[in-house]
Order: sequence, then structure tokens, then C-alpha cells
Amino acid sequence: MADPTDDGTGDTRRVDPTARGHVGALDATVGAQTPPPPQLTTAPIRGPLSRPRRTTGSPPAAGATDGRYELGELLGQGGMGEVVLAFDEQIGREVAIKRIRATEPSSDERARFWREARVQGRLEHPAVVPVHDLAVDRDGKPFFVMKRLSGTTMQDLLRKLRGGSAGDEDLARRRLLRAFVDVCLAVEFAHSRGVIHRDLKPANVMLGDFGEVYVLDWGIARTVTEADDSGATPRPSLSDLKLDTGDTAAGTIMGTPAYAAPEQLVGERAGPAADIYALGCMLYELVAGEALHRARDLGSIAVAVDARPSARRTDAPPELDAVCVKATALDIPARHTTARALGDAVQAYLDGDRDVAVRKELARAHVEAARAALARGNSEADRRTAMREAGRALALDPTATDAAELVTHLMLSPPASAPVEVERAIEAHDIGTARSQGRLAALAMFGYLAFLPLFAWTGVHDWRVVLGLVGFAVASSVQLFVQVRGDRIRRRGIYLNACINAVVLAIVTRTVGPFLIAPSLATAMLIGYASHPRFGRITVVAGILGAGIAVPWILELGGVLSPTYAFVEGNLVLSSPVVAFRSAPIQLACALLLVALLAVVGLLARSIAIRQRAAAHQLELQAWHLRQILPAGKV
Repeated sequence: MADPTDDGTGDTRRVDPTARGHVGALDATVGAQTPPPPQLTTAPIRGPLSRPRRTTGSPPAAGATDGRYELGELLGQGGMGEVVLAFDEQIGREVAIKRIRATEPSSDERARFWREARVQGRLEHPAVVPVHDLAVDRDGKPFFVMKRLSGTTMQDLLRKLRGGSAGDEDLARRRLLRAFVDVCLAVEFAHSRGVIHRDLKPANVMLGDFGEVYVLDWGIARTVTEADDSGATPRPSLSDLKLDTGDTAAGTIMGTPAYAAPEQLVGERAGPAADIYALGCMLYELVAGEALHRARDLGSIAVAVDARPSARRTDAPPELDAVCVKATALDIPARHTTARALGDAVQAYLDGDRDVAVRKELARAHVEAARAALARGNSEADRRTAMREAGRALALDPTATDAAELVTHLMLSPPASAPVEVERAIEAHDIGTARSQGRLAALAMFGYLAFLPLFAWTGVHDWRVVLGLVGFAVASSVQLFVQVRGDRIRRRGIYLNACINAVVLAIVTRTVGPFLIAPSLATAMLIGYASHPRFGRITVVAGILGAGIAVPWILELGGVLSPTYAFVEGNLVLSSPVVAFRSAPIQLACALLLVALLAVVGLLARSIAIRQRAAAHQLELQAWHLRQILPAGKV
């Protein structure tokens, strides 16, 4: 819970022993300009509370002043004053009392103190903390009594927004903008009473717990009838301007450099336009999320800065860009004429009175930029620029059919070459599917091990050939598994795997002939390679696998190898130089091979179908979302 009472520091939070005060910045001539009040009542203040703070009870007899205020905890302190919590025994309420810290204050300090109380007290406005009493204690030191507030400062809420702890960000930002409008009206009221605040900033605005808004810290305020704060023209020092902490500057600079108007920083007489400039800096910070100015030096005072919040925060409302730019103009006549005019501009935005013409004009400018990008060419950079500009046009004006047509054209007309990001994404997707299919193919090749018992059962003439078949099958599995585990699928590695499988097919051809089992195995292998676009050229792979069957068959026909089949009286008779053909084991082997081939081919085909359906589903979802963005009938 923060207390917003003015302690002369610009910081209205809890006690900070190192707090910097700006009360001392008031010029000593104020004592001559603002004489002490002629007749102040003497209202003794009792010591610290020794019992629980009262909240109810009957007030003392009318006219009683002795012991009226019972002091409590220290709320804040500055260079000259301090603010303490107190209980008003006469009214029965908590109040905040500001008093001079010095044991024996000088006449100048007393004059400044009285001036501050009078300025704040004459501003009877809901957004200005009311002053209830101005008196002197038994020691002759002045004090004034103010309303006790509870809430949070605008600066604290901005800090929560930047840290992501403010909850609903849009709701919090709109709350700040509504409070800003109230601040503008309060400042306008002060101007109408001839008072210039000179230190407006988020730290000096309190948002109460029940919707109240208060403008705090009138310690360096001046009236338009007062002379400047010093007899000679002030000359700002470099150290004065380089304050980037948000603290109120002391010495010749009146106000906080991060929010002070240029004329204020160079020591000119600050008028209403200086407060309007500070309000513009505040509005920029509320919308952009960060301060317009940070460290400032003498050379940067007269240099215009980009005061458009959308330049820092892309989702900032463009309607407020012009408001911030106008309020923070270097030339005084270019700013808003009054604080009310500035508040009315923000209120118009909050009321939903968005400048449709401005949005349409901005949308047309983005459409022209998109068309210009497409006119330059069909490169990746040109299409990216065109898509972004067209998207911004639709965001500004959802009814912009020309922008919708551009987006539709870009979506449905592919570029001559895919963007690098797309190629990388596809490559990553291919590697993922390759690993899945590679593991399946590797496990399938290990299936050859299951036939060893059948070979032993039916009888083996040459175990070297059988063990060679198993060895090459295992080698194919291992090589393929290693190949698909890398970051890239290398084509030469795929062709090497096809060559290993061709040797497997050649051994099968020599074992059972070239007509029955070998072609089925070659077909299943070719489907596995063809199911993935990065598993080599299909014609090359098919040639390699076909050679695994054709080469031993041709050698057989040429008499180099012994025959594995013969035609006898119209019948095909098989013979194997590797295994013996016995009825039961051979039939069982053929049945198991049939089941294995069906399973492998079925799984491959189903995985392809699932991927195709997932891709189609994704495309349809994207098209549906696009139809929700673009005007009807454009997709």
C-alpha cells in the first residue's frame, strides 16, 4: 500500500533513507514572494502511537485543538520535509501530515513549505490530494494535513507491465490510459488556476484502490504570476540533464529531465506547454512500454526524436502515434493548446472513435508497398516483403479487398524457388520420416535371421552361402540405421545400402532361383526406397536391385554358375546348390516370407497414407484460418 502524499521527493512510496529531494531546488526568493500565513492556529501533536490506531469513536468537544493529531509511522521523507501517518482525534480519521525535518528551519525553508501547502490547497479538484489543515506545532514549526491515500503509482503499474506481472496486459494498459485522461483534466484545472506543475511523470500519479486518480508532488509547482526560480537565467549543467533514473532534478533544473520540456531544460520560464510536453512523454511510455527519453545531454535537447509508440511496439495503436508526436513537439505552438485537448484525443481513442480514414490510408500505403515489392521480382525477399505489407494492410483494414487479393495470390502462386527456411523445414521433416522408415527397414532385414532354423531343418549344402546371406542382411540393417541417424541423408549412402541389398538378392537367387522369392523381395525393397523422396533416384535404385537378380541369372544361363532350375516336360523343376528342398520346411518358409512381405509393404503404405492425410489436414486448417482473416469469397 503506497501513500501518495507529497513529501518533496517525487517518490510517494515507503520510507527511503537515501531518497533525493527537490524541495531544496526552490529558490530562496520564494520567501519574499510568498509570505507566511498571517494567523495560523497552534495544534500540538502528540508523540508516536502507543495504542492501536483508532478507527471509530466520538470526536472531542467542538473547538478543542490540544492533542488533535496522534502521530504514527513515517511514510516518506525528502531533503527538507517528511510525511507521517496520523490520526485526527477530532474527526476520527487517518490523515497524512507533512512537516519540516529541520529542528530549526530557516525563514526560506518556512516560506517554501507554506508556498507548497498553499499551492496544493488552492487546487480543489478530485485528482489533487486535499489539504485539510495548515498550522504550526508547539515548537513553532509549520505542518499541513492531507488526505491519506492508498493505491499504486502509475510507475509501479508500468513496471509490472514490463515484467509481465500485471495480469491482463490490454486491460491494465487501458486502465492506465483512462487514468491519463483524468490526469490531463486535473492539469488543465491547475492551469486554469494559474498553477504549473513542472514535474509530471508516472511516479507522481497515484491510482487509488477504488478508481481514484491523484496527481501528486506539487512541491516545485509555480504560479504564472510568480517570477522565475532564480534571479538570473539558469544555465543547466551536463550532470543535471544526464539523470535517467526518473528522479526529480535539483539545482537549476526544475523537474525530471526524462519528462521535462526542452524549454524547461534550458532554463526558460515553464508554462502550460511544459506540462503538456511531460504529459506527452507519459502517454508515450504508457503505450510503448518504455520511456521516450533516457539519458539526455545538452546537444540532444533540440533534436527531434521519434515519438511514435508503434516504432517501439508493433501492436501499439496507430491512432495514438499522432497524439504523442503532437504533444512532444519541440516547437511550443505545435503542441496541443491545452491539457484538456490532449486528454480529449486519448478519450476519443478509448471511446472507440477510431480514425477509420487514417487506418484506410495506412492500409493503402501498405498495399502499394506490397505491390512495389512484387513488381521488383519474385525473389524470396520480395515475396516476404509483399506478404508482410499485405498482412499489415489487412490488420489495419480487414475490408481491404485489394490486400486480400494480394495475400491470396501469394498463397496460391508458389515462388520460382522455395525459400531457404522452407527448404530447411522440409529437410528436417524428411530426416524425421527417414529415421522412422529406416528403423522399420532395418528391423525387416534382421528378419533373415528367423530363416536360419528353417535352413538347418531342410538341410544345408553350403553353409558359407547361408551365413553370407545373414551377414549381408545384418550389414544392410546396420548401415541403413547409421545412415538415417545423421543430420543429413547422403545419396551415396543410400546407393551403398542398395548395393548391399543387391548382394542379398543375388544370394537368394542362387539359393531358390530367380523366379519366385527373389522378385518379391526386390519389389518390397524398391517400395521402401521409393516411399521416401531422399532415398536416392528410383531408377538408379531399381537398376541396382534388378542387377542383384539379373547378374547371377545371366551367369547361370552362360554356364558360369550351376543351374537352379530346369524345364522338364512342361514343368518347372527347381534345384538349389545351397539348401535341400524338403516339403514341410520349404512350405513353412514360404508362408513366413509371405507374411513378412505383406507386413512390411502394408506398414510402409499405411505410413505414407498417414503422412499424406496429415499434410492435407494441415493445408485445410491453414486454408480455413486464411478464410477467417480474408474477406468472404477471396480464398
